Amino acid sequence: MTFLANAIRDASSNLQQTFSTLSTIADQALFLTDLIAFFEMKPKIRSKPNALPAPRPIAQGFQFRNVSFRYPGASRLVLKELNFQLRPGERVALIGENGEGKTTIVKLLCRLYDPIEGEILLDGVDLRDYDLEDLYREIGVIFQDYMHYEMTARENIAVGRIDEIGNLDLLKQSAEKSMADEVVEKLPAGYEQMLGRRFERGVDLSGGEWQKVALARAYLRDAQLLILDEPTSALDARSEYEVFQRFAELTAGKMAVFISHRFSTVRMADRIVVLANGRIAEEGDHESLTHLGGRYAEMFELQAASYR
Repeated sequence: MTFLANAIRDASSNLQQTFSTLSTIADQALFLTDLIAFFEMKPKIRSKPNALPAPRPIAQGFQFRNVSFRYPGASRLVLKELNFQLRPGERVALIGENGEGKTTIVKLLCRLYDPIEGEILLDGVDLRDYDLEDLYREIGVIFQDYMHYEMTARENIAVGRIDEIGNLDLLKQSAEKSMADEVVEKLPAGYEQMLGRRFERGVDLSGGEWQKVALARAYLRDAQLLILDEPTSALDARSEYEVFQRFAELTAGKMAVFISHRFSTVRMADRIVVLANGRIAEEGDHESLTHLGGRYAEMFELQAASYR
């Protein structure tokens, strides 16, 4: 009886462990299914057969012709029959309230999406006719939700142009342009320091320091079009001023687009474009827009009032 009781108890325990293991396998299989589905996904934005190389140098610039756009699954149009031009050598600031389409214009310029109506031209040719990878090489962009890579400082910067990962001199030049060199100098292992806390002996950075590293990636590309979407939101006022002063110097003769809610930086643009309800409400330089007394002047006065 003792032998049978022990055998039954052991069998019951083994059965429970077996069912527990099967339950765990079933749970993990759900994640594995998601992983397999992810690998099977194909990009919706792809190059056409025999696509054209991106122009070097860009002669006429970008032009939006009656562009309308809504995000997949949404019913609201973010842009409505927008007409907009970005000329070679011009620095343009996009401003407006949240949800007015500033970042959407940037994403369409980078061809992360295609418009649902209208067309976007580069030197008179539809963006969809250019080779996608070749087009990306001519654009450097830093979005406000930039990435933190758990890699070394050198690798973090090299992500902007991965084929130059071994060119430390070039990486250092890009770091100097974004003032990330000051961040790297403080690290125990310099450019070989692991960033982030995921790995052993990793060092985490502040928000402003991460932003400077992200900016270095954009400068590394040496692209014809440089885009900064709220790139200094985590910087203090002095650092932001220095970053944009350097940005103005480094983009001389290049096309540049930047988005900022701080009018002290917006004033550096050659042309300011004010967006409202998916369209351009006003455009011009700072002086002309403030004298116009419209939406830009109102936003400028509201922000200026808090400093008085």
